[in-house]
Amino acid sequence: MDPNMNTTLLAWQAPAHNDHERSDRWYLIAGLVAAIFIVYGLVTGAWLMSVCLGICSGLYFLVRNEKHKNHSITITKMGVEFDGVMHGWSELKDFWMLSGPGYCELHIASRKRLVGDLRIQTGDLDPFHVRDVLHHFLEQDPHKREKLLDTISRLCKL
Repeated sequence: MDPNMNTTLLAWQAPAHNDHERSDRWYLIAGLVAAIFIVYGLVTGAWLMSVCLGICSGLYFLVRNEKHKNHSITITKMGVEFDGVMHGWSELKDFWMLSGPGYCELHIASRKRLVGDLRIQTGDLDPFHVRDVLHHFLEQDPHKREKLLDTISRLCKL
């Protein structure tokens, strides 16, 4: 094996998702919406929905201030190492980037159906530099967009 194959081309640490700042107004509106659905579930006899929504609301309240953990990613000539797990280039399909105000998120698609995208923010790195490095090994899919549930989660600051 060529010793240069394990050469690090890029490496960084960053969270997978953007941390959202939520105001007191956001919590008030979210609490009112949850309470309305809980009462609706009780009135219509859908008590299981009310219980599940109550538990989810309580859990969200408990973990609301936790920050997303940082992930580490290393791009080498052999593949992508994500949190210590190496993914060879043959396992990866393509990549795309999602840019928003103050962040850029890198998505690397896996060829395996049961494995989701590798997703991490680019942090302080120039997204164009990340793209240039990845272009040597993977195609960029310019038509990929954020999934509907991811868009809803981002817009609702979940």
